[in-house]
Amino acid sequence: MTKTKRDSYHHGDLRSALISAAEEIIAAEGVEGFTLRKAARKAGVSPGAPTHHFGSMAGLLTQVARRSYEALAKQLAGAAEGLEGNAALRALTAVYVRFARDNTGRFRLMGRTDLIELEDDDLRAAVYRAMRPLAAAAAGTRGLGVPTPEFERLDPRLIAAIAPAHGLAHLATEGRLAATMRSGEVDAQAQDALVDEVLRALWP
Repeated sequence: MTKTKRDSYHHGDLRSALISAAEEIIAAEGVEGFTLRKAARKAGVSPGAPTHHFGSMAGLLTQVARRSYEALAKQLAGAAEGLEGNAALRALTAVYVRFARDNTGRFRLMGRTDLIELEDDDLRAAVYRAMRPLAAAAAGTRGLGVPTPEFERLDPRLIAAIAPAHGLAHLATEGRLAATMRSGEVDAQAQDALVDEVLRALWP
């Protein structure tokens, strides 16, 4: 009897393979191009495997979002080491915007509250770990405390301090930062330099 690819997976390996397959599809086609059937085909398993392991498309996409926040956390960790005040906020925001630009599909999914399970404990923990450095830097510029994982409502002043980072990140995912420079194709280095100028104007 021929051994199928599915037969070669352990349970945890199959879950991971399906998450990786979903990440590749979203990176190439955006979340709009994602289907469970495509994920199963790319992972080399039966069409019913994603539903069996994740319950629904939202279940699988939630795990993709979780891994995306974990990847963001790794990039933000240490980005503001030795810095404080506006300098720390600028450094972290620059990394955040770069992550959004370089991982457009996954970044857009991270904000699609209609497609992921927001009450998933692992996702909530990953979101907090990823966003805490940026929130802490923003809070520091406003004399505010850093939110705990159990926060029920963010201080509006903290939201105001973080909002520019989100705005610039979404401009980056839409290619609008490059569109502000009329010099043909604008590479990543030029976009990074522009973001730095914007952040210094915003937070001197």
